[in-house]
Amino acid sequence: MYRSPHICYMLTLGLLIFVSQAQASNNYFLPGDAFFHSILTLKSIKKSEQESEPIFDYVFVCKPAFCGYAGYSRLKLDRQNQELARNIQKAYFQIRKSIPIELEGKNIIPLSAPDKQLWKPENFHETNGLSIFFYNADYDWQRRNIAIKYNEDWLGDLKLFGFGGGRYCEFVSSADAVVAAWARGKNVPPLKVKIPDTEIEKFQTVDTPMSAPGPLKALILYNRAYKQYFNMKNGMELLEITNQGMTHYIIHRKEWKKYDDVYGDDQ
Repeated sequence: MYRSPHICYMLTLGLLIFVSQAQASNNYFLPGDAFFHSILTLKSIKKSEQESEPIFDYVFVCKPAFCGYAGYSRLKLDRQNQELARNIQKAYFQIRKSIPIELEGKNIIPLSAPDKQLWKPENFHETNGLSIFFYNADYDWQRRNIAIKYNEDWLGDLKLFGFGGGRYCEFVSSADAVVAAWARGKNVPPLKVKIPDTEIEKFQTVDTPMSAPGPLKALILYNRAYKQYFNMKNGMELLEITNQGMTHYIIHRKEWKKYDDVYGDDQ
């Protein structure tokens, strides 16, 4: 898991609050969050195809800080979500029909390089991996928004990992998103997961995978412009994935519509 040091001052909940190195945190999944977020790449999909119980790694979107870590970093899809896992694999390739993979070399490779070994896939990064959000199966994402944590007790969650304060690590950085999180937080249940019975080390994530006691759903976004999804920009797309299958949605005239209802089945 890649972790990079940076200067330790962050914007917390839209307010300019400077925090000390002991207070700031790189937040992974916290127990009160409404979702678990990861990034799908061809490498991760191929790995999940080989696993009987695929494991997804949490990806946060804050600029990393050299101040310690908090939260749970991994989610396992076990037997009650086996079909969900298979449908996620299918969905990745469905989206790649319209949005091809973009690759960047890990090292500079001259176009005239005669050594074919240099052009192996493992020598490249996939730069446009797909954001996936895991939610409770009954989460009403069309009404409650995507990528909003709705965690009223996030500061309390941080205390479990040794922090006296911290930053929210929000996915949508806008005043409207903060207000939505505050206004609805108490009414949105957190993601139902089984927290591993593992000792928490101070300022460190728990890497033992969580699991879900019941079925989940997943939303795979066609791009990572989270604020545009929150603001309901026309043309933004996603796939809703369940154990039963997948459904393609698009924002049309500021409302979520099934893609086929807007454009027919010509995809």
